[in-house]
Amino acid sequence: MDTSSAYQVIEMDPMPVGRLIRLGEGDPHSFTLRLTNCSLTRNNPDRPGEQLPDWQHVRVTFDGAPDRQGRSFAANGSSQGVAFHIIDAQGRESLPGVPMAMIPLSSARDQVLHYTLKLVGNDQPLSVGSHRAAVRFRLEYY
Repeated sequence: MDTSSAYQVIEMDPMPVGRLIRLGEGDPHSFTLRLTNCSLTRNNPDRPGEQLPDWQHVRVTFDGAPDRQGRSFAANGSSQGVAFHIIDAQGRESLPGVPMAMIPLSSARDQVLHYTLKLVGNDQPLSVGSHRAAVRFRLEYY
């Protein structure tokens, strides 16, 4: 994992409440997870010197406080009525704590995983203010 991918802060410009009501979501904010110097080979821990089949896939799980009946990530702060939503490059939604679809690994030593973060309404009354969320991620190789 590239160290600049491990901890990211995404700043969002203020958004008028009327625009969020009208559109139902905020502007998309792209972010990436960069896998660098990946070796797909793996040693057999039970038999030194022997190789197991190469890693072929990676799966990402984003985790944080849920909102919208587990469909988005909860926002904290003085605002109300908003949550955060993460979507991968193929349009698949991330659900808090639920592993996303496996992504095939390429033979290249570096790979970039693309995601989009959006502010969405959570069906609660909107209240102006600041908001933030902490979302962790986990990578699993298969």
